[in-house]
Amino acid sequence: MADPDNTALNTTSHPPSVRPRRLAFPWLSSLAGLALGAYLLAAGEPQLLRELGLMPEGYRLHPLLQELEIKLAALLIFALLILRDVFHHSRRLRAFDRDIERLRTELNQVWQSKKQLQLKAHTYAGHADKLKLFISEKLLEYIEYDEKFLHFKSIAAEVRHNGVICFDKVQTALQSHLEQDQYPDEETHGRDRDAFEAMRYLWDLLDLSTTDNIALHIGNQLCECEEHYYQRLLNDDASEAVPHRPDYRPRRATLKALAPLLQESPSRLEALDEGSTERLVLDDDPQFRAYLDPTDSLLGNENHFVLMLENLLKNAQFFARKKAKSKYNRVALTLGQLGARVELAVYNRGPHIEPDAMEQIFQLGYSTRRAREHHGKGLGLFFVQEIVKGYEGRVKVENVENRPAYYSLRIALADGQLTTEVIEVTLNEDGQPQCRRAQTLSAPSEPGAATLEWDFDQAITRVELTPTGSQDTLALELDPSGGRETRLDPQNPATPRWALEVQPRRKGGKLTFTPLDVAGVCFRVLLPTAASRVEGDDEDLDALAPRVEDLNRPFEALEEYRD
Repeated sequence: MADPDNTALNTTSHPPSVRPRRLAFPWLSSLAGLALGAYLLAAGEPQLLRELGLMPEGYRLHPLLQELEIKLAALLIFALLILRDVFHHSRRLRAFDRDIERLRTELNQVWQSKKQLQLKAHTYAGHADKLKLFISEKLLEYIEYDEKFLHFKSIAAEVRHNGVICFDKVQTALQSHLEQDQYPDEETHGRDRDAFEAMRYLWDLLDLSTTDNIALHIGNQLCECEEHYYQRLLNDDASEAVPHRPDYRPRRATLKALAPLLQESPSRLEALDEGSTERLVLDDDPQFRAYLDPTDSLLGNENHFVLMLENLLKNAQFFARKKAKSKYNRVALTLGQLGARVELAVYNRGPHIEPDAMEQIFQLGYSTRRAREHHGKGLGLFFVQEIVKGYEGRVKVENVENRPAYYSLRIALADGQLTTEVIEVTLNEDGQPQCRRAQTLSAPSEPGAATLEWDFDQAITRVELTPTGSQDTLALELDPSGGRETRLDPQNPATPRWALEVQPRRKGGKLTFTPLDVAGVCFRVLLPTAASRVEGDDEDLDALAPRVEDLNRPFEALEEYRD
């Protein structure tokens, strides 16, 4: 339907399409009446016309024209002309009335549109005044904020100056005490070493908090580290070593950030061999699970990486605590290498992030924590973004969705019996996964349930679970005399989508399949390795190659016109 406002506006800007019709004078009937009157006078009173000089002397009408039938026919023709003119006049009068009514309607619309435009102008003027007032208030707030910022910045500079003196004193005392190596036991030595590392970490935090541009500050440090790293590669002589180590191992930094958050810090975190090529799996903590692969080293300060990861882990820990407690509801951390970049992923069961907010969450002051007892300052993810920018890396957030699936389950019993089941995983109205036995011709579909259970009179000796359309099969050999065993989805160790539990009994066994709710959020960080920065490898250009081909495809037809 057309907008009334737009119709009114169009009416005001354009004249009416049809003008009112004019009422024409009945010339035909008038002339016919004059001719009829002259004819009747000439036929009935010719003497009168001669006296008036309208008829010459001696002129007489034809005898046929003086007959009564001819006079009646002339009167009839005149009457028909009168009726014709009356009909045309009435029709034109009705059309004229319609045109006048249309003009009145258009004038009313113009008047109404004028009133609406005046009302809108008044409303917009009020909004403009409010907007001016709002902008002026915000400008005053920003001016006051800038003044306070400059004031506190000067205070921070003074505190930093005095803090440097205090830090040097404490660091010198700890370092000299560590160099003496006079400790009664290893525990005391480790405590002093941790205190020395904590002081270095505190100094790096103060250094970042007082800089104007975190990304630029880290980028400058990376340039210096890149120079030292290149010199170390060129110098084979140990005597020409660089002043400090310009690179670090990401797995060591990851463990350094993760260890304080674990309930019981495993001893293998301290005894980790940096040269090990095996994956490190931490799966015994109720809040975290970690899968850490060895990677190439990164340039820069290790504490910057630790700060970035601590903010991601604490953000994930906050949302994980809001979910119902479950042994499967844990924060997942993975570390690996993707080409010439180190890939770090942190997954949590937090609520999904809207597409419009995926860029806003990294802005300063933006926080998704709206609970009264948790007032987020919007600093954690901002630090993450700035540190990643300083590394010339990338950080992105992804929503992890539950999805339906089919699984083929084969169960072997002690007596040789083999049972095969097809499990269908569906989603309910809330998006939660539920499972049921797949529908067949002989068995109709069952309602979805949280778990599926099988009870057998014979002991279970072997279980195989294969996702439909995949060649990866989980084969589980069981000892009938053993205890309960639980296996998770091996294809997705960080975010397992199902759990399989086998419980042996004295007579028989029980098997339980549980689809897991993995809906959450995953933060992925990609950082260039030290070798890629020195060698100048740019994977972004390689990744853009398919896109460049797609962009060039519309212009392939123009190749024939080239010289």
